[in-house]
Amino acid sequence: MAILRRSRYDGSYIPEGIYQAVILYVYIDSAVKVGDNLSDQIVIVYQAAVGQFLRTVRERYFLPYRENCRLASVLQSFLGYVPDQFDSDNLIDMDCYIRIHHKELASGQTWCYVDEVFPMVDES
Repeated sequence: MAILRRSRYDGSYIPEGIYQAVILYVYIDSAVKVGDNLSDQIVIVYQAAVGQFLRTVRERYFLPYRENCRLASVLQSFLGYVPDQFDSDNLIDMDCYIRIHHKELASGQTWCYVDEVFPMVDES
């Protein structure tokens, strides 16, 4: 699963932690090579407030999705349930919190990814 290690736009490293974020855009990558197979993936681009700066991170989720997959948990966070189908455009501009987690690759590089998504709680 290829996940952006650093933002393509600002080249910055995002430390592990929970950040306030918004979904900038969502798109489908068709026939992505994953191991020896091809897989369709939905890519969600989050913009997170990291200190005084805004950073972007892309997260890839496999399609089609199932009730126990990572994409289903994102939808569960926003909608409160896992729908049979959804319009990905409805995710754009949604506010949330994301948990950034790191994993060291065999190459020695750090793999930063969105480990979990939490909904914004309306405190009114």
